[in-house]
Amino acid sequence: MRTTLHPLPWQLGHVPRREFNSPEISDLDAVKDWLPARVPGNVRLDLLAYGMIPDPFREDRYRKSDWVDEVDWWYRITIEPEWEAGQRVFARFHGIDYRFAIFVNGQEAARREGMFSRQTIEITAAAQNGPVDLAVRIWGSEALPKRRLNAGQKLWQSIAQLLPEGKNGVYPDRSATLKAQYSFGWDFAPRILTLGIWDTVELITTGAASIEDCQINVSPDGKGDILLTLNALEDEEIPVTYTVSPHNFEGEAVSGQVSGWAGERVGKEVSGGHSPFTIYHLPFTIPNPKLWQPWDRGFPHLYTLQVDIPGDSLTLQFGIRSVELADWQFRINGQNEFIRGLNWVPADSFPGRVTANDYRELLRLAKDTGANMLRVWGGGLREKQVFYNLCDEMGLLVWQEFPFACMFLGTYPHDQQFLNLVEQETADIVRQLDNHPSVVAWCGGNEFSPKRNQALVQAMTHALQNAQHAPRPFIPASPGPGDAHNWLVWHGKAPLSAYREEEARFLSEFGLQALPDLATLEAMLPNPEIGWESHQGDRAKLQRYFKLFLPDNGGLRSAVNGLTELITASQRAQAAGLQIAIEGMRRRKGDSGGVILWQFNEPWPAISWAIVDYFRRPKLAYRLLKRWYNPLLLSLDFEAGMNWQSGDLFEAEVWGVNDSLDVTRGACYVSLDGERIFETEDVTLPPDSSLRLGRIAYRLEKKPQELVVALWSGEQMIAQNNYDLGWRDEAKINLWQRFRRWVAEKTLR
Repeated sequence: MRTTLHPLPWQLGHVPRREFNSPEISDLDAVKDWLPARVPGNVRLDLLAYGMIPDPFREDRYRKSDWVDEVDWWYRITIEPEWEAGQRVFARFHGIDYRFAIFVNGQEAARREGMFSRQTIEITAAAQNGPVDLAVRIWGSEALPKRRLNAGQKLWQSIAQLLPEGKNGVYPDRSATLKAQYSFGWDFAPRILTLGIWDTVELITTGAASIEDCQINVSPDGKGDILLTLNALEDEEIPVTYTVSPHNFEGEAVSGQVSGWAGERVGKEVSGGHSPFTIYHLPFTIPNPKLWQPWDRGFPHLYTLQVDIPGDSLTLQFGIRSVELADWQFRINGQNEFIRGLNWVPADSFPGRVTANDYRELLRLAKDTGANMLRVWGGGLREKQVFYNLCDEMGLLVWQEFPFACMFLGTYPHDQQFLNLVEQETADIVRQLDNHPSVVAWCGGNEFSPKRNQALVQAMTHALQNAQHAPRPFIPASPGPGDAHNWLVWHGKAPLSAYREEEARFLSEFGLQALPDLATLEAMLPNPEIGWESHQGDRAKLQRYFKLFLPDNGGLRSAVNGLTELITASQRAQAAGLQIAIEGMRRRKGDSGGVILWQFNEPWPAISWAIVDYFRRPKLAYRLLKRWYNPLLLSLDFEAGMNWQSGDLFEAEVWGVNDSLDVTRGACYVSLDGERIFETEDVTLPPDSSLRLGRIAYRLEKKPQELVVALWSGEQMIAQNNYDLGWRDEAKINLWQRFRRWVAEKTLR
């Protein structure tokens, strides 16, 4: 039986700092005041609920709770497991942040670090004597590991701080942990060093043997294998029965039973004793298997697996699909899938409070754009299980990164203790996500050099070999050969038209900041004297782009109207840049395998690259993305930002892109400010194709404002696209900008 230990009356309190390696840490009695606590949650959220810290999401108040990191914290709860003689009882924590010790009836049962691996503690002996006092001691964030640099590293750090990429340190302390990197402060998130029990806690009651893990691998022909890991105290025969049945469709169920030791049996020593872990391989075949498909290629068929042993059972969902990645072309179930993606960052700076409904609403917004993939960025999280369950159900692909990000000029630690932690966390992330058909790729992380971090990549590779049952592609790091992050625009301040020159096989990051709507700005910055920078706004770069979209005829008329104009201009700039980049990559379909914009969401109210703000208010780019990410795209290729005038010759190529597996036929029309300037009545777009449909050469009769291209099938418009011509940017990419991108690409190899 598996039940969650929430909502239950957890309590929270703090004690003075002790060293993590101190032999005596049992100081729960030193807590003077206990507060009610929410689990899953976060220490700061509980303090906020009782008025002990200011709201860290308003103005710059996140800096006013640093004292929370300077002490250590206790969570406690008393539970009364329902169990019978011969049964076993376990407490399983799915995520504790970050350094912690678990106590059972005052006795230390485990001391660990790591935010993403599960911790399972047997409490059978304690439960025999009545109620169980379960407590977790969490070290304050000031006790996080720090980098220890040798003389050469110290010298390089001093030199590199003279470079733009090294100003925040070549070897930041965050790199000594496998904690979510964004919590140390990022260009879209504040420095809020989270601590607490951030994911589910389960109470598990079983018989003499318990199901520790269950992983399943099924090929498209229906032949499958269940990898079942059991925790058994005695060397005994354990009968196993299993049933595989359709989950979200009608179909035939398959059942099987194994009695005695089946397949491979292994054992290993575990903390607290020598309980053998027995692994079963259970082969089976599903007749007439239904494949899990991405939403734009079919239906995401899911199956339910139920496994039973005496005294324990487990139910999970899985899907049947194949995945390949060759030369940056994803193939799902043997078919090419052009990636129209979104970079996903944590939904909250306090991930403990993110609920299933939060995930559901955000994922619905993501899918409604026409996106088919989410890149779960390496500076963020292994999200909660419900995130991946929903992606499975919605037919959304997931590119999952491990928790490493932005080590531009330095290296991660390569001592054995750190590499052991890497293997621990990576392996358990893989085991937790292995059954999800939506997860189609693992990636080592974001923006670090695999060549300079070979030990890190080898540790992750070793973990994958040991933990993965269903094979997936592994990308050592992003970017890499063939995969680009284009920051010529924004960080390099290049013109938006620079995106037209992108030649990468795959583009997994690019974008611009934009101001959120006025209601969001007023909520996060009610005091106008507190600048945009306190919520990550880069004023100089914002101005570089939004000024292109301000009205020609004069200034900002009032404080409110002026701010509204700036919001509109910045959102137009963001939209124009994303459109140029996305459509350029989609026109190159075949030479290009996909595009993933930066970024979809944000973890707090900010001035960021997000196209949906923290309060889920969409920006202009979100609303228009539904056209650019429509599997059927009409696209015009022309020189944007040219300040077109009456008498100029406007030239453009007309393209049709079809990401579906169906032939599309229709008539294509292009209008300029309401006047038709191009038409072709006989358009045929083959499946999975990109074709040039024609060319426009039109002498302008007045200053243009908007281009509209549409594809009609009979009386129905099946695709439409618009182009904003009311802006100009006559700048060109200069040699310095090109050199900086070349250096960045070489640095991350």
